[in-house]
Amino acid sequence: MARFFTKVAALAALTLGLVGSIEAAPGNSLNYTGSICKDYVDYPVWAPPGVTIAMLEGGLVKAGLNETILGSLKAALPFCSNLFMINTCSGTFPRIDPIPVPNRPNSVNVRFACKSACQSLVTECAEYFTAVGAQAFLPNCEAPILATLQTVPPNGILYQPDGECNKVQSLSNAGAGPANNLTVTCQHPFVADPRPNGKTANEQYCMLGCCMKCPAQYHLYREGALEKGFTITNIIRAVSMVFSFILFLSYCLLPDKRSHPSALILFFSLSVFLFSVVIIFPLVDTRSMQCFDEINPTTQKNSLKCAIQGAMLIFASASTCAWCTVLIINLHLHTVWNSAWLAKKYLMIHTICWGYAAAITGVALGLGEVKWEFATLCLVSQHRAPTLFFYPMAAMIFPAFLVHVATFAHIARISAQASGDSETMSRSTLSAGAAAVISHRRHVMMAIRIQWRAALMAVCSILAVTFYWLFYFIQLKKINPATLKDHIIHFVSCLKKGSPHDFCADELAPFLPPYGLMIAAEGLVSSIGIVIFIVFFKATLVREWGDWFSSIGYLCSGKRKQKKEQDQFFVI
Repeated sequence: MARFFTKVAALAALTLGLVGSIEAAPGNSLNYTGSICKDYVDYPVWAPPGVTIAMLEGGLVKAGLNETILGSLKAALPFCSNLFMINTCSGTFPRIDPIPVPNRPNSVNVRFACKSACQSLVTECAEYFTAVGAQAFLPNCEAPILATLQTVPPNGILYQPDGECNKVQSLSNAGAGPANNLTVTCQHPFVADPRPNGKTANEQYCMLGCCMKCPAQYHLYREGALEKGFTITNIIRAVSMVFSFILFLSYCLLPDKRSHPSALILFFSLSVFLFSVVIIFPLVDTRSMQCFDEINPTTQKNSLKCAIQGAMLIFASASTCAWCTVLIINLHLHTVWNSAWLAKKYLMIHTICWGYAAAITGVALGLGEVKWEFATLCLVSQHRAPTLFFYPMAAMIFPAFLVHVATFAHIARISAQASGDSETMSRSTLSAGAAAVISHRRHVMMAIRIQWRAALMAVCSILAVTFYWLFYFIQLKKINPATLKDHIIHFVSCLKKGSPHDFCADELAPFLPPYGLMIAAEGLVSSIGIVIFIVFFKATLVREWGDWFSSIGYLCSGKRKQKKEQDQFFVI
């Protein structure tokens, strides 16, 4: 395909070098006998002395315009192919005016390419030449034609106005006329650009009369692949929602789970539940969360549901990272410094965690950057996500990760020292300093036995979020339509040749984020609720829930009131 783009660029350069217009030009009148412009030339052709049709056409072939390349160009972009051939053929094979020039019996009027044809090519097809990296070869319709600088020195001749130029049309009438009036045939899964008010429906997803149907990325992979993959990740997130809600209720309702540090897990599980509960929106109607209409994706400006769901997801993501950071710091303070400092700072903790999440969400909404671009959920737009979403969270979570590493390094060092010391030595034989060291070791080992679940959960959450961030930064940008434009043109050309969609998708696959990696990244962050449920749910919770339901049943039966009335007889 790269060779094809190179040849198209060379062909555009050839157009610059051959088209022009002169009057009373000496030369020969020839019948066109070539093949490349057979659908455009049906008139006597002017050629300079000593030049034949075969030589002119040989120059085109040498530059890369053969029937194979022309077929590929016509299959991919029929109306641009038509405009390109009109401009090329009218300039390469100028028309001889049948009216002879007075007083010049050996000369004839010659009509070269029209300025209007040049302008139509530039106006309608500049985007295509830009996509293939050949924008430098588009003709400059205001400058002298390069070839005439040699034939009519020193200034050459400009493109000619209508009525005085070689006005060429397609003899087959296929794609003839101005490009704006062409009937464009768009290959499935592309649809014709409706061009409301004369403008393209979406500059990002439309090009040269055809638009990629929303959701755009779904059509670039094998048929049904992303639908199946994201359905699986949606189910995982739904299960996470249920499990995180159970855990949240456990730490919210059970009596001994509402004190420090269990309260930290309560608010962390609440954040994870909010992070997972947004899946309700696409589960109810996936397409309405992705697409505003047939072409345009949803944004906070055209879809209230996208705005609400996106705000919830941004807020929950930031608050999850914030409460995970607090858990890590609390573990570090308790394990390394034997401090419960955070137990008395809950007002400050709530202000920082919820305020931090609200600030990130407010900025994203205020700048209008919430939209759908990936999977089934609205989030911050790709080009603003690093500064508005990922970097602010990284500023909190990565320092916390370093604190976590320091905590485990301290635990490892203390454990190594403990294993090297004799455990049979009585405390009476130890100095005060040695006894303090052993006491700290015992404290550390007790702390890790009590809080290893929080430590494991923090590690799992950080790993999942980091994996997703790396995928987002390294891979997801590949799916941007602006990045894929030249490859999508090849994809369209492949479809127009009659190749199966999956075959064309396989050819496009090297330029897209790997399918398995995409589903893995989305599935990993979707499973956080399941992970924390597995880590924190234990047999004692079942017994505590049993006791809680028993107490509720006891209260509802009225026995507690009866017991209070009986106890009044024993009150003095």
